[in-house]
Amino acid sequence: MPALRAAILGCGPRAAAHAEAYTAGVTAAQLVACCDLDPVRLDAFATRFGVPERYTDLTEMLRGVRPDLLHVVTAPPYRPAVLDVLLRERPRAVLAEKPLARLPEEGAAWIEGCGRAGVALFLNHQLRYHRPFLRVRELVQSGALGRIEFGRGSCRGNLLEQGTHLFDLLSFLFGDAPVTWVLAQAEGAKGYASAHSAPDYCAGVACFPGEVHVAFECGSPAGTWRQEPTYWLNKGFELVGERGRAGASTNHGWWAQTERGLEGEAAAYAPEDLRAQARLTQTVLEALDRPETHPAHAMTARISFDLVMAAQRSALLRRRVDPRGPGRDAEVAALRAALEG
Repeated sequence: MPALRAAILGCGPRAAAHAEAYTAGVTAAQLVACCDLDPVRLDAFATRFGVPERYTDLTEMLRGVRPDLLHVVTAPPYRPAVLDVLLRERPRAVLAEKPLARLPEEGAAWIEGCGRAGVALFLNHQLRYHRPFLRVRELVQSGALGRIEFGRGSCRGNLLEQGTHLFDLLSFLFGDAPVTWVLAQAEGAKGYASAHSAPDYCAGVACFPGEVHVAFECGSPAGTWRQEPTYWLNKGFELVGERGRAGASTNHGWWAQTERGLEGEAAAYAPEDLRAQARLTQTVLEALDRPETHPAHAMTARISFDLVMAAQRSALLRRRVDPRGPGRDAEVAALRAALEG
């Protein structure tokens, strides 16, 4: 029997992937409880995954179970209320689904609040553990492509819906070093009314380490990868170096052209994601005594979150901005008003 205990907050469709990971490779902990405001959904989830304890109140679950790891799989609008409970009850660690928050000050409150409370905070960027993305990173890190000249990346979800995944993957490729600047334009305000509150479409350029300029698009007008019809799977990147090029996209695998010739491998999303989620969860559990060393720790994961917020700040100010600077909620509100106008 695993010594560690885990619990899940939120029993919607995305929570199923978190629960399935415990039967697909997570050996360091047992999933002992789940919580949801909807009792029907809660009971169906607990029965499906054999979770012994079920709650409709987060405080009661944290006090009754005292989990070592809490999976937060609630929609972004519910996050502020969740944070209030976490800072009061102080669980050992939290693995939160992306996006961390809808606004820059809200995101900072999560990171700084959990830091002060001694709660280890991780963000669920499981795509780092997909083989195609790992393979391209290996090519970049080994020097097989030579010095990287430029890159491109895109997704058909908006900045907060899939853009955080895209920017986290790009950060992963470049060793999670700080991005120097970002320049962006945006259009459409309807996305601000959704749970993933962001412009309908945003495009621009970000300057990654080594002065590598990477063009990006986030939103439904973005181009496709291998004609992928499902919008949330339409996500990928490609880098061009002095001695070759390589890329990968969700649901299609990776490809490369180097001095060795052409190579690549197809990979479907579903089996890759199950393995990746299990690996992410397992390594988070193994790192609870040294959380800051894990690549999903909040201090690393905030690179992509800050980049999302900086893209909106750049679109508002119509100039390049430094994503390492603090963002303000008022800037997001001003951009929304300008796009609505």
